[in-house]
Amino acid sequence: MNTAATAVLLGVLVIVAGLWFFVLRDMGEEAEPSDNFWFYKVEEDDIEFIGITTEDTEGAFSYREGEGWFFDGEKQPPVDLARWGGVTLVLSGPRARRVLAEEIENYNTYGLDPPSTVLDLGLSGGRSLQLYLGKLTPDGSGYYAYQRDDESLYVIESVWGQVLRRLAFEPPYPQWYYRLDPARVLYLGVTKDEVTSDFVIESTGWRFANPDRTAIDEDRWAEVLPLLDGPDFLGIEAEHIDDLAKYGLLEPRSVVIIEYLPPEGIESSNWESILEIGDPTPDGERYYARAQGQPYLLVLDAPWYETMERLVDEPPVPDESEAEATPAAQ
Repeated sequence: MNTAATAVLLGVLVIVAGLWFFVLRDMGEEAEPSDNFWFYKVEEDDIEFIGITTEDTEGAFSYREGEGWFFDGEKQPPVDLARWGGVTLVLSGPRARRVLAEEIENYNTYGLDPPSTVLDLGLSGGRSLQLYLGKLTPDGSGYYAYQRDDESLYVIESVWGQVLRRLAFEPPYPQWYYRLDPARVLYLGVTKDEVTSDFVIESTGWRFANPDRTAIDEDRWAEVLPLLDGPDFLGIEAEHIDDLAKYGLLEPRSVVIIEYLPPEGIESSNWESILEIGDPTPDGERYYARAQGQPYLLVLDAPWYETMERLVDEPPVPDESEAEATPAAQ
């Protein structure tokens, strides 16, 4: 083949390749999203604050240099690393499945007025992002969404939205920190002066945790049930306990043990929280405490603890006269 013919053939091949790349390729199936289709994109290490607000709950987390991620606010615990792993990577940027509109004409149509979820990200250098999720698309595969300073309407993957919302619905508290869904509690035990009063959930409800599974006084137990999710206030008073005796924790006043199911998605044996209760605080409104194996000095609500203490001092045994009268009434 002579040189001229070769040059012509190469020219034709270049034209065909160009036609495929710029024209014919776009006539086929839609290409996978590229980096141009990120809903937003930030560096994982730049995230310093995460705030989530949903229809009926909210949560906030902040990064402490050299210490890691903590629940935001004073006297708050670190996050549970088993559940936190990968959160900042996920929040560094979700992909947008598509842009539905360059401008949102009716926010209510897409569940964005008000939004179902608001994500606030605080970034290094004083920067911030605010993102809004609406309702699910009809097929349930995505959330309608938009972000501050961007009027476009996006659809992002529903899985990303669910991970985000779960941070508010099921906060990643560490295993030792007693804040949880009371429906997950399986066992409650309170020990005081070497006397233990303990209880277990059965198919028929809560019973004493003795071999006979003795019934509990329902009226008394109704006082306890609302408290199974933990104290109304449980905070970290100090990062380290300088003197156990100073707070009544060298020989604790009581020990409260709670066994419960691990959070959804965590495959492990049942979790356990063991709180050692010390002296009341000077104002009498709280008690000092510590979680077994942890360095933190905790403080918790006096009414919560005193209700637990009463389970030992005055066990919720059914009134004998009522128990005897029940068969006769039948």
